[in-house]
Amino acid sequence: MRRAFTLVELLIVIAVLLIVGGGLFYAYRDIFQKGTSQALVAKQEQDVQFIVSTLVSELSSVGFGVDRTRLVVLNNGTNLSDVQSSNAVIAISGSEIDFLSLATRQGSDIGCWGVTDAGKNVTTQARDYFFRPCSSASWGLPADNSRVVCLSPITKQDITSSCANALVFNVEDKIYPADFVTRYYLGVSPTASKLCASGTQTLFKRVGADTSQPLVDCVGAFRVRYIIPDPTKGITYSDSVPNSDISNLLGIRLCILLQVGGRQSVQSNVPNFSDYCGGAIVMPTDWRYYRWSIAEVDIPLKNIR
Repeated sequence: MRRAFTLVELLIVIAVLLIVGGGLFYAYRDIFQKGTSQALVAKQEQDVQFIVSTLVSELSSVGFGVDRTRLVVLNNGTNLSDVQSSNAVIAISGSEIDFLSLATRQGSDIGCWGVTDAGKNVTTQARDYFFRPCSSASWGLPADNSRVVCLSPITKQDITSSCANALVFNVEDKIYPADFVTRYYLGVSPTASKLCASGTQTLFKRVGADTSQPLVDCVGAFRVRYIIPDPTKGITYSDSVPNSDISNLLGIRLCILLQVGGRQSVQSNVPNFSDYCGGAIVMPTDWRYYRWSIAEVDIPLKNIR
C-alpha cells in the first residue's frame, strides 16, 4: 500500500520550488536588464556617431555658394545679426558657432549648383547633399534670377544681376544670405531626456529666422576652434584668426562630449578635451556615474578657398 505525502512534505516541496523558481526569475530578470541596457547603450553610441557625422558634414560646407565679399571671419560675437550685418562667413565663440552656407537647409535642391552659358541657360551634373541628381528645371533661369546666387567662376564675386557665364547656386524661395546663416549652440530644453546627468545641455540648430531645433540632449560640452597656420608647428588651434583674414583659416576643430546611457551604480573615468580643443573642462563629480563619448575632429573648409 502506497503512503500518501504528508502536509509537511508538501509544504517543503512547495518551498523548494518557490526558491528555485524565484532564483530563476531573478537570474532571468538580471540577464534581461543587462541585455536591454547594453542594447540601449549600443544604440546611443550609434546615435552619437550619427550626430558627429552630421555635424562634420554641415560644418564642412561653410562657405558653400558664398560670394568672396562675405569670406570674412569674426573673432568676437556670435549671433545671427553679427554674421549677417558684417558679411562674415563664420564666427566662433565658446560653445556657439554661426556660419554661412547654402547647404544646411532641408530644401529639395539643397547643395545643388550648376553653370550658365551666355544666354543664362543652366546645366548641372551635380548631386545634392542627399546624393540625388540635381535638376535645374525649377531654378527660374534664364528668365528669373531670384531663385539663384550667381558667382563669377574666376573671382567668385556675386554677379547675380547678370548671371551669364556663371556658377549658379540654387536658393529656392529663400533670401540670401539671411536665410542661410546657421547657428549651433548649447541651451536648456524643456523636453530634454530625464536620463541626462545634471549640468548637461541640449545642442540646438537654427537656420536663418527659423525656430531653433534640438539636435541632441545630454551634451556635456561643445566647442569649435579655428585651425590656423603656425610658422613653427605647421598648424595650431585657436579661438581667433589673425586679422580676421580668411586666408589664415585652414579649417575648424569640432569638439563634443556626449552622455551615453543612464546613471550607473559604479563610477568610471570621464574623458576630457585635449589642448587642441582648448583644454580640459571642469565637470561635476556626479558625471562619474555616467558613460560618455567624446569626439575631436579636424574639418577642412574647402569652400572658402
